[in-house]
Amino acid sequence: MRKIKENEYKELVAKSKAIEADSFGEKVLQFPNGNYMKLFRRKRLFSSALFYPYWLRFIHHISKLRRLGIPTLKSVIEVVKIPHAKKVAVIYEPLPGFTIKELLQSSSFDDKLIKKFGVFVANLHKKGVYFSSLHLGNVVLTPKGDFGLIDISDLRTFPFAIPLFALKTNMQYLFQSRQGLQLINDESKIDIFISAYVKNITERNKAEMTDFLITQKIDS
Repeated sequence: MRKIKENEYKELVAKSKAIEADSFGEKVLQFPNGNYMKLFRRKRLFSSALFYPYWLRFIHHISKLRRLGIPTLKSVIEVVKIPHAKKVAVIYEPLPGFTIKELLQSSSFDDKLIKKFGVFVANLHKKGVYFSSLHLGNVVLTPKGDFGLIDISDLRTFPFAIPLFALKTNMQYLFQSRQGLQLINDESKIDIFISAYVKNITERNKAEMTDFLITQKIDS
């Protein structure tokens, strides 16, 4: 694993666009060539990250999604260590396309796409994908017309369709998040999404999830 020295890292930051940061510094950088660097740090001295680092989980998530046929980050270019910041970074080529949030801003998210998004989320859940950061800024419509996932650090996969309690938690986040379905200021579109989603989830969960999602729509 290549090491990046402090002065080299500072030059890199100066030339890049900071997409996300916190009190510990940069979390995501976008390079001038369009590629991204996602930085990971171990948050606690003793944690599971000591044995299974966050950066490695991130790479494994990419592989899992690809095996399931779900579009995601295009390729991992390099993994680098940044010793002075006690971080490891993954440099990757992003998934091409526009996020749903961007499509909404350009008024390009029509009824056909909201229905397709409902089917996409249902298929994620049927395939056992629990994406806890599921919101409209993390779902991309690719040039091929398929939806895919980005920023996939917070992801878990089950060997079966995700259970009812996880469905509710995931969908509650999608409805209540500031970047979630609240951005769609159109009740008829929300109804289209709910209908498409419920039609495509596991049969045993249809009735309860219909009632749950209607409640979420009212509360959001």
